[in-house]
Amino acid sequence: MIFLSKQIEVPETLDVELVERELTALWMQTARGLGTGQEGAVWRARAANLVIFTSQMPTLDAIDTILADLSQMHPCRALVVVADFAGADKDIEIYIASLCQKDEQGYASNLCCEEVRLRAAGKFTPELPSAALPLLVPDLPVFLWWDNQLAANNNLWTELSGAADRLILDSLDFPLSDLQKVAQLFSSDTPLCVSDINWARLTSWRALLASFYDVRAYRPALDSLQSIIIDYVSPEATKALAPQALLLTGWLTSRLGWVPDPESYERDDQIFSIKLRQKDLALRLTLQRIQQEHTLPGRLSRVELKCGDDSANFVVSRSTTGIHLETQASVNGNTYPGQVLPVRNRSMAQLLGREMEILKNDDIYTAALTAAMKLSEGLR
Repeated sequence: MIFLSKQIEVPETLDVELVERELTALWMQTARGLGTGQEGAVWRARAANLVIFTSQMPTLDAIDTILADLSQMHPCRALVVVADFAGADKDIEIYIASLCQKDEQGYASNLCCEEVRLRAAGKFTPELPSAALPLLVPDLPVFLWWDNQLAANNNLWTELSGAADRLILDSLDFPLSDLQKVAQLFSSDTPLCVSDINWARLTSWRALLASFYDVRAYRPALDSLQSIIIDYVSPEATKALAPQALLLTGWLTSRLGWVPDPESYERDDQIFSIKLRQKDLALRLTLQRIQQEHTLPGRLSRVELKCGDDSANFVVSRSTTGIHLETQASVNGNTYPGQVLPVRNRSMAQLLGREMEILKNDDIYTAALTAAMKLSEGLR
């Protein structure tokens, strides 16, 4: 990655034209100094606005790397808004940067991303939206990547989300309260569309589980399930339920029409269990916290659908090496060949880029999250 940056001296009143002039000058410097292998030409393409909000100082270098990778798929103007809430009072500082990837010959890519970073600390943090939003490129969609806990009553959240067309979250290690706030966004009057990178990580799990229902010979057993067991590794440094486990459970219940029995909750340090009903059928759902080498915190390890008399079971599991997902089906003593899929450890830039291709809500995600929150009522 090639990174060229400059700090802009901010006058008492932010001068948007000054920032634009400095960005133009920086692009000219990039074209002259980096060498693209094409006579220094650099394309200043902007297909979208990406606003990134964070209060985590150590993540900034990672964000620069993500933006450089993202520029190859979605050239954009990135506004990185950094709020140091706990720091000593410090007025807004502005940095501008161009970020380019090197090609195989070591030249800078001729398609780069431009970044404007705004940082404030202490009592000056509430002023960040008023400085950032005038820098949005008009007539382009605005994506807000909220890399922080949700705070619906915070003016930073209110103003930045109010200017966005689409909100991008990653619920991988969200506490239950934050998942509830996401669900509430769907029931509000806001036109803001919402996507969750953590939901995208479940695509292969959902596809493999759904594939069992594509086999006609499996359907009688699947129609008479007695239990579902989901194993997961806790989010980092907590013993909380993994949002991935809740989202997958919500997806299963919403797709298959299962309704939780509010009187049937069972819970201890390792297990959360509840009875589900579908017409005259009843089954037991169990979420189990486990430890597993090669499985990252917050991720699923194994999902098993089984009949109570053990005449049939259907399993999707992560391999012991953590690099594959595998299926296994056993019906009336017969074991059938399964599928093996590589775990798609996509980079954050790839995941973020995928979400920037979608401009509307995912109705299946909405239903899954709503169902997951209904299931979790026994945890509140």
